[in-house]
Amino acid sequence: MVGKVDAAIARRPGLTCLGAIAATGFAPWGFWPATAASLVLFLRTVGEMASMRRVFAASWWFGFGIGIASLFWLAHAFSFQAAMPPWLGWVAVALLSAYTALYWALAIAVAHAAARGASQISFAVYASASFMIAEWLRGIMLTGFPWNPLGSIWLAAPDVSQGAAMIGGLGLSGLTILLCGLVAAATHGASVRPLIAAIGIVAALLAFPRKSVVADTPIPISVVQANISQSDKWRAGAADAQLTEYIALTKARPSGAPRLIFWPEAAITKPLDTDPGLRRRAAAALDSQDLLFTGAIGTIDDEGLANSVFVLDAGGTVLVRYDKAHLVPFGEYLPFASILERVGMSRLVPGDTDFIAGPGPQTFDVLNLRAGVSICYEIIFPTAVIDPANRPAFLFNPSNDAWFGFGGPQQHLAQARLRAIEEGLPIIRATPTGETAVIRSNGSIAARLPAHEAGRLDAFLPSPGDPTPYSRWGNAIPLGAGIFMIAIAGLWRARRRFPAKR
Repeated sequence: MVGKVDAAIARRPGLTCLGAIAATGFAPWGFWPATAASLVLFLRTVGEMASMRRVFAASWWFGFGIGIASLFWLAHAFSFQAAMPPWLGWVAVALLSAYTALYWALAIAVAHAAARGASQISFAVYASASFMIAEWLRGIMLTGFPWNPLGSIWLAAPDVSQGAAMIGGLGLSGLTILLCGLVAAATHGASVRPLIAAIGIVAALLAFPRKSVVADTPIPISVVQANISQSDKWRAGAADAQLTEYIALTKARPSGAPRLIFWPEAAITKPLDTDPGLRRRAAAALDSQDLLFTGAIGTIDDEGLANSVFVLDAGGTVLVRYDKAHLVPFGEYLPFASILERVGMSRLVPGDTDFIAGPGPQTFDVLNLRAGVSICYEIIFPTAVIDPANRPAFLFNPSNDAWFGFGGPQQHLAQARLRAIEEGLPIIRATPTGETAVIRSNGSIAARLPAHEAGRLDAFLPSPGDPTPYSRWGNAIPLGAGIFMIAIAGLWRARRRFPAKR
């Protein structure tokens, strides 16, 4: 019976379906046991294959299934650009899934080749290390796409996800492959040693000291969600009415203390730096000592436009400006424009002007606090969300997730939570339609607004935690651990192949 199941899984449809089941561990479902079980079956199946070519193909189909089932929301974004037919969105989902599947294929095929002739335990170790390297490469190749790291499934198991403070999401990904590979090895043979090793690793992870929740600061914050849909956001003549809505939601005060007020990405859809009247109007929502963090369009001399965050005081003076550095390809600029425009491609954001990238992570002094800003897509890049030389006390992550319907916004929030754990910093998320939330430094959600409802989230700014090991050393920890694992496995294998002569 087991042999028949393994044979069915080894076929393309079986592998793709198994990958789709594995994707249910990601938000919005968070069903990590299905991911773990799928990985055990997958690693058992490919571990028994003799041909590296078969392993590569099988791993690609598994990764393709994960991609299709977890990136489906991307198709929704194409329904807002009249220059492109909606069906092109599903082509984009398939192409992006095919691309991300390559990293699964390369990682597992390399591990299989390295472990050829060795035990299933060695295969699990090599697979863990090579998968971490592959996932790291996915985050930097071709501008990077580190969306949905495998380790993010553990946000549904908070005791495990806290390990990201030490080894990052990348390390959690490698650990997931190692644990599932060891269980697969235990099911493959009679030995219980792999299972004992897996239990020991889980016990060690659960023994990792948990960060206690630090009391919130006394600083009141208000995060505004106006529930402006993507179809309405860029509609001609709608900007004034939308600004009026943000002002109305902001004005009613929860207390008399000065507030930090947060509006979403591009809440103001006009250039704010060149229009003093527009700044004064936005500032009309503020009391004398309030400060407003708002997403808006910025200008860069004669070069073009930027996706920016401005901090305004009650007089409409710009105190701080941050320009988004990591722009979304095909969203905020069109790569290879001269070629792609000929086949009907255009940017998802309306208009024909590409945005200009800013200089990168910065820390600003605001109200005697150090604030960092990471706009939308930037939050998915580990080790690239803060200025390490000037650590902020909190991160503001304005986003416009109205593009992505169901699934994408929840996954985006999950990755912001992972960054909070890694950096030990609270994160304030402001979105027009959801997921608007206040995230503590341990990744837990302190407060959250319902999706697709207009409202304001009144809370107190969470306190920062201490710098984490991962915030200090970043991916050097998991990648170093991966290299160490490869070395140990290689030495063990060499010792068994060439035993010392007595």
